[in-house]
Amino acid sequence: MMPTPPKALDSMTKNLTAEERVLREQAEKGVIPDRGREVTLERPAIMTKNAAAGRYWKKVLDRMRGLVILDDLDSDALGVYCVMMARYEQQCKLLALVSKQLKEAKDDPEAVSEAVSKLDTVNGKMQSLERNILQYAEKLGLTPSGRIRLAQKRAEQAAQTDPDGDLFGD
Repeated sequence: MMPTPPKALDSMTKNLTAEERVLREQAEKGVIPDRGREVTLERPAIMTKNAAAGRYWKKVLDRMRGLVILDDLDSDALGVYCVMMARYEQQCKLLALVSKQLKEAKDDPEAVSEAVSKLDTVNGKMQSLERNILQYAEKLGLTPSGRIRLAQKRAEQAAQTDPDGDLFGD
């Protein structure tokens, strides 16, 4: 059995003493980002000399303009997402090339076998990248379900203004 995932203080329904609540608030202040300030995402080193990843970085930030989803700590995760998108773009080009080779090899059984093997390899890599891309997108709030999850967390935080408000089921 896996342990229960940790919750932020504002999301907790557990009854805490005043002292426990103060200690938890102090502990959270040290690790939860302050979203009340201007976010300055910086491209991580992993994106250096990767023009395609840079295009994805710019595209994501342009699309997210006006939304408060990412903070400075998300730079590396967003960078990895952009690099994965660039790799996926390369795999799509490779898939097109291998598909063309397969069509051209129609009369040569050995060439067909080689092209099919390459096609399987490319497809496997693409599926793996797709899973990883979707996982990163979900965590970064780039998917509808990721945004809903973030909105639910914020709504729970806003509803928990009274620490004893859930005691009587009102």
